[in-house]
Amino acid sequence: MSPSPTPMEPARIELALDGITHGGEAVGRMPNGKACFVPHAIPGERVLVEITEERKRWARGRLVEVLEASPARIEAPCVYARPGRCGGCQLQHIEPTAQLALKRRIVTEQLERIGHLEDPPVNPTMPVAAFHYRNSARFAVDEQGRLGFRRAGSHEVQPIDECLLLDPAVQALRDEAGDGWQGAEEIVVRAGLSTGDRALIVRPGAGGLPPMPDGSTPVALEGSSGAVALRGEPDLAEMVEGRTFRVSPTSFFQASTAGAALLVRLVLASTEIQPGDTALDLYAGVGLFAAFLADAGAGVTAVEADPVAAADARRNLAKDEVTVREQDAAAYVAALVADQEQRDVVVLDPPRRGAGVNLCAGIAELDPRVVVYLSCDPAALARDAAALAKAGYELTEATPVDQFAQTAQIETVAVFRPAHRLARSAADDDG
Repeated sequence: MSPSPTPMEPARIELALDGITHGGEAVGRMPNGKACFVPHAIPGERVLVEITEERKRWARGRLVEVLEASPARIEAPCVYARPGRCGGCQLQHIEPTAQLALKRRIVTEQLERIGHLEDPPVNPTMPVAAFHYRNSARFAVDEQGRLGFRRAGSHEVQPIDECLLLDPAVQALRDEAGDGWQGAEEIVVRAGLSTGDRALIVRPGAGGLPPMPDGSTPVALEGSSGAVALRGEPDLAEMVEGRTFRVSPTSFFQASTAGAALLVRLVLASTEIQPGDTALDLYAGVGLFAAFLADAGAGVTAVEADPVAAADARRNLAKDEVTVREQDAAAYVAALVADQEQRDVVVLDPPRRGAGVNLCAGIAELDPRVVVYLSCDPAALARDAAALAKAGYELTEATPVDQFAQTAQIETVAVFRPAHRLARSAADDDG
């Protein structure tokens, strides 16, 4: 019998890095011309990488050694923010001010490459907080019942007892939750930072309901049909810009309370609400933006497809000039268009996949004077910016907001206005 062939060692190459993806990986060109994506690296560096994956047009490499470091490189303060460990913080090895510049670059490049916009008007990234900003966290559970986060590019759980992104109140709740969660799939810890409310939300695994921890913290069980309270009242109250919002266990709420306040201020500044305006808040969630649009004097319709979040919105907006519609955003807008209705202002905060061509076209048919689009994915924003441009709406301003510092996530507030009105305004100025 002939001996088995000796496995080939993974190829190692030197790369000069000059780009960055919207996922936070640095990019360099291999000798064969393929793009190579390298986590934990920085544009401008020269590095030694080990090729871990190679496809027809691209490859991915593991950082072996930094041969020429960027001035922006720092030692990540978290012991888990290392190659092969926690996949949560893609940028913790980069100095915070440089992170802001890179995020602006990512948004700009996505708008240029995917949105086909020339010299898009992207403002400097607005910071929120570098650490200790999250009001919630979703932990995975390993086979021993320990809480942690997924390793980068893997389903394997990295046990984690301290996360530097968590507000101290959330970290304290994680400490209280402990690590005896055998049988659970995920554990969510949430806190109302301004109210002191706290809750644990348990998603059971195939093994059924795990044992409940001691204590008085409210606990809810999350299933496919919603959440059921197991102990106490798991709804939270959180205050943003002086208003209190009730949030059910499964309802979406911004994971940074300070970031939510900044987003509200940007939306109000961009919409320039006048008393009597008609405003549409799509993907309204628990009513965050609708509340402040109404406070500014607009008559608002808040549209939210999730029944639990829509119920929260009705509760939060009960005293406001707001109508809450539990409906798909695209279907609702299509019905307005069919009835030849118009709106003065449209605000939308779609999920990561974006709004889509049909909804963008429908929004344009409503002839709003301004569309404010909140995006959590620059690539989706770029696709929808192209769709809005085709429908006659020009991007006049995009402001990245760094409410998820140390990670590659970017929130962007993008403002679109009708191109024909902009052209008329420019002509009046010239005259």
